[in-house]
Amino acid sequence: MEWDRDNDLLARACDELTEQNALLQQEVELLRAQLRRHPTGEMQIREARRQMDEWLEAAHGHTPIPSGPQLASA
Repeated sequence: MEWDRDNDLLARACDELTEQNALLQQEVELLRAQLRRHPTGEMQIREARRQMDEWLEAAHGHTPIPSGPQLASA
């Protein structure tokens, strides 16, 4: 019985996090679009992605997961 309650709480928390993630992804895309309008925006995006990949690799000790545009070009 308690396991069902805990499982339900975890499922709701997961759903909430999934919704928050979707909203954050939308916000990131809007910010990217704004940044691309700036003359050096695309270069800044690439540099930020490169730094994030380096940090992830250093933190986890393995190759970073490719993002959406990188997957599409693969």
